Amino acid sequence: MFTPDEIRQITFEKVMRGYRPEDVESFMEKVADEFEALENEKKDLEEKLYVLAEKVEQYKSEEESIKITLINAQRLGESIVSDAKVKAENVLREATIKKNDIISSAHAEIEGTEETLKRLRKEVSDFKRNVLGLYKSHIESLSGLPEEKKEEVQQEEEIPVETEETTEIMLVEEVVEEEVVQEESAEKFRNISSLFEE
Repeated sequence: MFTPDEIRQITFEKVMRGYRPEDVESFMEKVADEFEALENEKKDLEEKLYVLAEKVEQYKSEEESIKITLINAQRLGESIVSDAKVKAENVLREATIKKNDIISSAHAEIEGTEETLKRLRKEVSDFKRNVLGLYKSHIESLSGLPEEKKEEVQQEEEIPVETEETTEIMLVEEVVEEEVVQEESAEKFRNISSLFEE
């Protein structure tokens, strides 16, 4: 393959009736110029091709890196989701256990309170029975005393003994019932407070 300089240096022998040397040299100069332009263009294209090849290689290496990064990100995301699910299940399980413990404790407290209430009611009932028995025996012993003068008896009839005794019994019953109500209220308050202490 000729170079542009080689084309310019080519010479032809002069003969009779041949081409005019000026025309041939002019044509050879044009061919050499075009050939030089094509050679320069070829070099430029080769350089561009080399740059593009390097870019392609760079993109390929970056593509692999991006793929690896995406895979790692996906694995990390799956791991985070899995860990979050496990933690959520653990929290839910612990909350359920705690809820069941609180409910069991509350049922036990309620049962204990009911037992205490039954016991207190029985004690109040027994106390009332004992007090009424004492009052009855007191009335019977008073009835066995000798009678006084008629005037005093008439004065006593104006305020009957039974009415006073009945009033006293009612007052004692009210005091006892009020004490029971206060004890029940205090017990309920203690039970409710113990639920919040936990």
